[in-house]
Amino acid sequence: MRWIKRFRHVLVGVLGAVLATPSLALYIDEGQNFQLRLRTYSRLSIRVEDSDSPPGGDTVPVTKMGQMVEHRNFYNPEFEGKLTPFWPSWLEAFKPDDLSFRVAAWGFYDGIYDYGPKQFRDAARRVNAGWPRPARLGAFYLEGPDFVDQRSGTVESFFPHVEVQNPRDIYATRRRINELYLNYSKGPLFFRIGRQAISWGEADTIALLDQNNPFDVTLGAPGIFQEIDEARIPLWTIRTSLSLFETLGPLSSGFVEAYWVPGDLDVNTGILPILGVSPYSPAGKDPQQLLRDQLGPLYEGARVQFVLQDLIPRKRFENSRYGFRVQTVVNRFFTVSGWVYTTFPQQPVPLGRGSRRTPDGTSLFITQTVHNERIMAFGLANTFFFEPIDSIIRMQVVYFDNEPGFIPEINLGITKNTPNDPLSVLTACYRPAEQRQVCRIPTADIIRWELGIDRFFFFRLLNPSNSFTWVTAFVGSWNLDETDAKDFRFAGQRKPGRAATHPDDFVQLKAVEAFAQTHLETDYAHGRIKPAITLIGNVRGTYVVNPGITYRMFDWLLFDLNYVHIGGEYQQIGFFRDRDQVSARVTYQLN
Repeated sequence: MRWIKRFRHVLVGVLGAVLATPSLALYIDEGQNFQLRLRTYSRLSIRVEDSDSPPGGDTVPVTKMGQMVEHRNFYNPEFEGKLTPFWPSWLEAFKPDDLSFRVAAWGFYDGIYDYGPKQFRDAARRVNAGWPRPARLGAFYLEGPDFVDQRSGTVESFFPHVEVQNPRDIYATRRRINELYLNYSKGPLFFRIGRQAISWGEADTIALLDQNNPFDVTLGAPGIFQEIDEARIPLWTIRTSLSLFETLGPLSSGFVEAYWVPGDLDVNTGILPILGVSPYSPAGKDPQQLLRDQLGPLYEGARVQFVLQDLIPRKRFENSRYGFRVQTVVNRFFTVSGWVYTTFPQQPVPLGRGSRRTPDGTSLFITQTVHNERIMAFGLANTFFFEPIDSIIRMQVVYFDNEPGFIPEINLGITKNTPNDPLSVLTACYRPAEQRQVCRIPTADIIRWELGIDRFFFFRLLNPSNSFTWVTAFVGSWNLDETDAKDFRFAGQRKPGRAATHPDDFVQLKAVEAFAQTHLETDYAHGRIKPAITLIGNVRGTYVVNPGITYRMFDWLLFDLNYVHIGGEYQQIGFFRDRDQVSARVTYQLN
């Protein structure tokens, strides 16, 4: 009865928002200086295949075909206003060309733990059970900037100033001020101050080059199960641009742009997904449950507790992020830009911390995911129209300097001679007699690139009235530090059914990786029906097929049907290859 009541309240709220006839205008004042917009949707996703179960697979909890994996009720209200008309007359000499603001909220509720499949609710209850007193039901998942490296102590003494991650606060409900900024422009100078998003890299479907801002990856790779713009996390930023010239010889429309994210104000790096609690959790069991399975009858007397800490940056000035960009048009044909910025990597890598003891004799096996190593990115981009194929060409290359990487021998102390014993693996990185940490994070210089082709064309046989939009990109990366002696793997991800006691138990990461992605869409019935399909293919065999259709009943009411099929090799997006789903969404827009 409890879940029926909760579902009823959610359903009534969603239907009230969707079916109500819009009674508010976009502009809320006669002078049309202030405008209100709203986008809210309710999306129901159903799994259309059984997930692989250990030892043959690595998806936990196991999900059956036909089970609900998502009922996401998302809202995104926006309020914008022009303040220039209200500038005081006694400051007329300093009146800006534009003074405006924007406020936007972001939030959702998902019923996965309230009326979804029982296995997810049970798994969520085991996480951080008994904290800070080890109950050994599930791993401790923590987030914090500090770790006290000592031989023994209480749980709290090792992890001061940490936040305990609650699955409900990550996968069931969240809300935030998404944007809150003030614009000021006068002549060639422009300022934007406040919480905002910046995107200098390409992000068509899977964002690999776009790393100015962090992404929410709790629903898997952005662009597949979640829209790119919805996944991007704005930061508190000071941003400015200066127009340099209109025409300068062969150059035109030149400007320089810069931004700064104060480190003592905002060091957000996104949320680390939790293993085994969500339909979109990374592949693999909860580490505490894995210990239980590997130790067997010895587990009850072992008194062991696994701790996973996401090591995030400290709030201090030296962790500030910043960037500089210059852009111009060459010969009125090539739009060329170059930039440099600092960021924290999107993909954290694991670091073993070995074993520590608590006063009651419990052994804490500690692993960190390192999210606090700042890196630099240097990028170049060029966009132009190429007449022979009647298309827009986009070219971009970004050099990431000293990006943290994962090599089992270095990060976790796992070698080919490591005993096939989970306790030996978990203690390999710390030598108690010397009180010395022996594992570290290797780094690599990585070049990522993209070649994009965008085209509008008519194909009268399929659509006699409207054009097709075709967006294609070829994306790749090159690890410049990959050698026979430095064999990088994929961020600590185990192969299905492997025990993680040998380097080959981890998913390989090639020196050169590449994939292609393409998106095709068109309109029918005067724009009311929009079919679309997205295809992604990796050179190593992973692929994604993502067709969908949108029906626009009114400008303020849209219905979507979407299908995701992932297959091929177990790497990158292939980690979700047993999670095909169909989604139905209804969207209400106040506009």
